[in-house]
Amino acid sequence: MANEVLAGMNSAAINPDIAKERLKATFNPQELTYMLDGGKENTDRRKELENLMFSDPAFCLKDSIYLSTSELYVSTMARSVKLYRLKRDQNWSEKDLQLALRIIRDQNCLTLHHSMFVPALERLASEEQKERWLPLARRYQMVGTYAQTELGHGTNLMELETTATYDKATDEFILSTPRLSSIKWWPGSLGKSSNYAIVLAQLVIDTKRHGMHPFMVQLRSMVDHTPMPGVKLGVIGQKMGGNYNDNGFLFLNNVRIPRENMLMKNAQVTRTGKFLTSGPSKANYATMIYVRVMICSWSFGALAAASTAAIRYSSVRRQSTLSPGTEESQILDYQTQQYKLFPALASAYGFFFIHKVLSDKYQAMMVDMQSGNAKALPEMHAWSSGMKALVSDITVYDLEICRRSCGGHGYLRAAGLSDMVCGATPLATVEGDNTVLYLQVARYLLKQIAKALTGQQTTGITQYLSMNEGSYVCPLQRPADCRNVEFLCEIYKKRAYRLVLKVAQALQQDMESGKEQAVYMNKNLQPLVRMATAHCYYVAMRSYVDGLTSVQLSAPARKILDKLCCLFGVHYIVKLSGDFLESEAIGLEQLHWLQDLELQLLSEIRPEAVTLVDAFDFHDETLSSAIGCYDGRAYERLYEAALKEPMNQTEVDPAYDKYLRDLIMEGAKSKL
Repeated sequence: MANEVLAGMNSAAINPDIAKERLKATFNPQELTYMLDGGKENTDRRKELENLMFSDPAFCLKDSIYLSTSELYVSTMARSVKLYRLKRDQNWSEKDLQLALRIIRDQNCLTLHHSMFVPALERLASEEQKERWLPLARRYQMVGTYAQTELGHGTNLMELETTATYDKATDEFILSTPRLSSIKWWPGSLGKSSNYAIVLAQLVIDTKRHGMHPFMVQLRSMVDHTPMPGVKLGVIGQKMGGNYNDNGFLFLNNVRIPRENMLMKNAQVTRTGKFLTSGPSKANYATMIYVRVMICSWSFGALAAASTAAIRYSSVRRQSTLSPGTEESQILDYQTQQYKLFPALASAYGFFFIHKVLSDKYQAMMVDMQSGNAKALPEMHAWSSGMKALVSDITVYDLEICRRSCGGHGYLRAAGLSDMVCGATPLATVEGDNTVLYLQVARYLLKQIAKALTGQQTTGITQYLSMNEGSYVCPLQRPADCRNVEFLCEIYKKRAYRLVLKVAQALQQDMESGKEQAVYMNKNLQPLVRMATAHCYYVAMRSYVDGLTSVQLSAPARKILDKLCCLFGVHYIVKLSGDFLESEAIGLEQLHWLQDLELQLLSEIRPEAVTLVDAFDFHDETLSSAIGCYDGRAYERLYEAALKEPMNQTEVDPAYDKYLRDLIMEGAKSKL
């Protein structure tokens, strides 16, 4: 019977509901695909790599749900090694590798090698050290990770406990994790894969501390991969998601490394133990900032995948009816379903543009830093911290909404959405807990508002803090104005300014009343987070608008993306309307206009929704969602996935003979 069912499924054409959806589009999805890929040549190259990689079963992702943690690691390592051999044997560029990693949704065991280890060498090593280590890292003789976070400390880098003490007698550093809380904890690829690590440690010379610095430490033998003397390491155990990655712990018991193993581009220790600096004192944060910038890109990918699966499924799933006597309605026709999914879709596109703007700013900062100019570092730190926090917060929330929107089937791992949720959840805490990051943004804002209140002109993204608040008039004078995204930016700006000013004044009053700094700061922590979040929403909206404006598009494509951008802006004003009303950025009448427009935009986006997610152009293997495939055959693919479940490979499970049979037999013998 199962074979007959499968034969019928294999002969089925594309689902007619999803086929009809694609006929409604007013734009060419390929145009947006080219934009998202960075050009037609990148799209063509990606498809070439997809054809190459998915012809090999090692790159199949969807069947990994049936593997144990150990099997998953082995399978992912096989995939990772094949990937890097392809890069070597076919002479792939770095761009090719990034495309390939995107194709497999970064499911490889050596993620940290490319996302942090190599970039840290490029940014923090001296020229001599680069010549020594980068060739080894690029041909995978050195497989590295980046060991920063500790069991007891993460975001508060200044309090990291791992020490690197200089021994003048031997010209070596002695690295130690002196307490349980100082053990390195969480680095990806550390548990079983890496043979080297860049370890962040407190530099100690003659008992004096000189802050956190990076050190190259060999973890395992290059002959048999066993741990080096004084090194103890392993995996930290199963996680909510991402169990293909061997996140690990590292204990260092007086491990000696040569003095030359300190990454010395920005700071050096001489043979006599003299500490010297030759670059910005906070340049070691550049790698962390880079990862926060990349998290915005990863968030885009995660939300694009989830909205693709959920919107495609919603176009083929029929439930109840809007008109009595007719066939069941597509659930995507229900306004409530649109309200769940279209803000997520708008955010996905928004995060593409937000990352584009942020990445350009980061690259400009790095160019300046190469010439010794670190003036942009404080703003870049605040900008990247804020965008990482806000974008990942929205992503984690919207991913769960996408999963719920698929009803019970969204709970199945074969649907892919539960793994997407679990895989993206760490984004809210990795590379800085979001609450702490908002507070770091708040600290920067307090410095900027202090300048503004003393008559100094603020610049960059905080230029608005020098605004003349008395001249503000809500730009929404009629309902049609609500579609003007520049007007929406002004509203976000006004709300941010009022909240920053309010908190600054409250802190000033508490300080003047004689309260201790620790007391009045703790008293205002939540208002500080609130004001920083308001600032981040303004930066996000401004970046969305600027990023969208910067790309060349046809009129139909621009029209639909303008609607998505408008929906993003309107949605969060309505959702957070209390703040906007309290700050007098809008009035009650304007709120009613915005509420009406939000619902109107849902209906306008509805005919384009499937084509908008098609433009993300996920290969079915990459998406790995039984309910989100391009052909819309959700039910057939769910059944196919069920048949692959290992428990279905036998008619009778061993648990029957071991336990259940006796209970049944005992019941047959007993009398009621």
